[in-house]
Amino acid sequence: MEKNYLVIGGTGKTGRRVVEKLQSKGKNVRIASRNSSPAFNWDDSETYEEVLAGIDRVYAVYYPDLAVPGAYEAISALTEAAKKAGVEKLVLLSGKGEKEAERCEQVVAGSGLEYTLVRASWTYTNHISIEKLLIEKQLTLAEFLQL
Repeated sequence: MEKNYLVIGGTGKTGRRVVEKLQSKGKNVRIASRNSSPAFNWDDSETYEEVLAGIDRVYAVYYPDLAVPGAYEAISALTEAAKKAGVEKLVLLSGKGEKEAERCEQVVAGSGLEYTLVRASWTYTNHISIEKLLIEKQLTLAEFLQL
């Protein structure tokens, strides 16, 4: 059976690339944002259930950053909603060495869901894209994230 993917932040720097790669592989992809249908808003956990309906795998980028106040609560609520919705795997874009980000990682890691934590310590957006880096390593971003 074909998997259904949700990319939270699918119009942003990394999320957009995940969407492009998954779509190029013919995967079923839903983009979640404040302007998507159904709409998704990190500040409104009431939007989580509808956007997660029918989804098997999630790539999540918390905006603006996992180290800001409220991130822990939002990631906790999303993780619980994902479990309730029957999501199999959650991939979380995180940061390296940030105490608040590590708390969010622990929520995902302790959830019982299959998961991948991506600890991005830099983004090289002006000179080399993530895609170019992965091409050099002969990996797709989806393979890197094990989606």
